[in-house]
Amino acid sequence: MHHAVRHERPESLPSTPLAACVAGSAALLGLEALSGLRGATMLVTPISLALLGVFLAVNRWDDRRRLRASADKWIARGYENSKASRYTWRIDELTSARERRQLGRSVRGIVPDLAISRLPGASPLNRAALRPYRAELVALADRLDDLERPVSAAGILAVWGLLTEPGSVLYTQPYFDERRRDIGAELRAVLDALEVCH
Repeated sequence: MHHAVRHERPESLPSTPLAACVAGSAALLGLEALSGLRGATMLVTPISLALLGVFLAVNRWDDRRRLRASADKWIARGYENSKASRYTWRIDELTSARERRQLGRSVRGIVPDLAISRLPGASPLNRAALRPYRAELVALADRLDDLERPVSAAGILAVWGLLTEPGSVLYTQPYFDERRRDIGAELRAVLDALEVCH
């Protein structure tokens, strides 16, 4: 049995203090200038305050990244449809129209790069192996763009993996053997993963 551990939403973390620290630094600098301070002495406190803001902002970003990574692992394990989902905020992020459109554009953008007329370049795409599967890529992009049909968060993670993981069928790899790896099946599996299970 899976025991839920309560996690905060990234939005519930304290707001980034960078702007407040920078504003405070500017105000301090102005006050010090008015009081007659000159030279490096007047810069120490404002710079320290601004650096504190940067440090706190980086820490907040890292907290958000870790929360999302934890949520993504949980979703990928198949807990997305549990009634007491503690990661509904992440499911909402992943399945948002904005996320779907962004991924749809990325997948659709691969298709023109597969044209035979396209000159060899620095693209990491495994063009020759992917050419027979343009229809699968278009179908995946169309599915992401069809906002009337809901998608699963696990499926969105699968699309992210397809686009970003070095071992993805999209990319050229040393010793890649198309005969041993069914590219079409892997692309269709990502498309199938987008279907919502009830």
